[in-house]
Amino acid sequence: MDSDKQFEHLAQRETELQALANRGRRRALLIMIIAFLPIPFVLMKINDDRSLAGMIPIAIACAAVAISYSWTKWQRGPEDSQSVAFVGLDRKRRWATYRSLLRGSRIDDPVVLTMVETIHRRLRRRVMVVVAAMVAVTIATIALVMTGDDSVSPWIPVAIVVLSVGAIAEHRWLINRSAKVIDRSQP
Repeated sequence: MDSDKQFEHLAQRETELQALANRGRRRALLIMIIAFLPIPFVLMKINDDRSLAGMIPIAIACAAVAISYSWTKWQRGPEDSQSVAFVGLDRKRRWATYRSLLRGSRIDDPVVLTMVETIHRRLRRRVMVVVAAMVAVTIATIALVMTGDDSVSPWIPVAIVVLSVGAIAEHRWLINRSAKVIDRSQP
């Protein structure tokens, strides 16, 4: 392949990635908004408080801070753009990628392969931070549960530990499986 055709091919791939990232940002933003909507009402129910005034700080934290931070992050970083571009894929391409990861088979779509490689690099680079955060959250949650009430069932801390170990194992499995898929997809 001569350099002009190769350059054109790369430019088309970059254009498609940008379009997918734009669509992915919109979808992810919608998902975040929909996920944040029930939070004030759940907290009102838990606290047995009918006043919406107490929900203003939560709304500011969720809507203003979290969403604007995520939006800015997605627009700035190339890795973030490629990661969020996966959300922008149509259903058929997303499910084909899920099947490839589940079965360990190759990915033929070069745009999707680029996204999977980017996500894989990011997961590998941050594995220790993720594990440390999961362990810290597990310990803090167990401490809160145990100090909260004298009648806590011993199964609750056990369930918390099992869920945390499962999440850490899933993270590790995804790193290993994506490496396998990437190796099989290379020409």
